[in-house]
Amino acid sequence: MITFHIKELLEKHKISRYKMRIYLDWNYKRVNDYYFGRAKDIKTSEIKQLCELFDCNVGDLFTYQK
Repeated sequence: MITFHIKELLEKHKISRYKMRIYLDWNYKRVNDYYFGRAKDIKTSEIKQLCELFDCNVGDLFTYQK
């Protein structure tokens, strides 16, 4: 199971979902899929954008648990 940490990162950096949407140029559905952990397919370009937004590593965005 992959657990998303986008909600926590947004809170930590005091960024709203709206600002995330504007910065990344994503639609609301895509932002909410990441926010609520519902994203089914993840593009490497999106991971890069998220790492740049939060100034973090990939491991800070997601965790994998068996």
